Amino acid sequence: MDTPPSTPRRSRRPNFSVEFKRRVVEATLLPGASVALIAREHEVNANLVFKWRRHYREGQLGPVAHQVTLLPVNLSKAPTPSAEETMPLPSSPGGLVVECGRVTLRIEGVPDPQTLQLVLQQVLR
Repeated sequence: MDTPPSTPRRSRRPNFSVEFKRRVVEATLLPGASVALIAREHEVNANLVFKWRRHYREGQLGPVAHQVTLLPVNLSKAPTPSAEETMPLPSSPGGLVVECGRVTLRIEGVPDPQTLQLVLQQVLR
C-alpha cells in the first residue's frame, strides 16, 4: 500500500498565556530594563513584546498593576501656639439675620450651636 506524500506543515504560532505576557511586560517596565534583552531572555520577538506593552496599557492584559511607592515620614511634635498666635474672641458678640420668605430671624450674641441648628431647621422648612 502506498502512503500519500506528506505535505510539510508550518509550525504553529505559540499561544502565550495572559499571565506570561503580563509578566514579560511588567519586567520591561522596570527602571533600566531593555525590551530587546528581556524579549531574548524569554525567546520572544521584541516587536511582539512592544505589542503586548500597548495591550497592557490599554487594559487588554487584565487590570494594570500600579506599583505602590512608600515614602519615609518623619514625625515631629507640633509647636504649641503662643498667646499671641491664638485668635482672640471678638469684643462684641455680633449678630445673625436670616430672612426666608415672610420670616425674619434675628439672633444676637453667641447662640448654642444645637439650639441654632434646631431653630434653622424649623424656619427653613
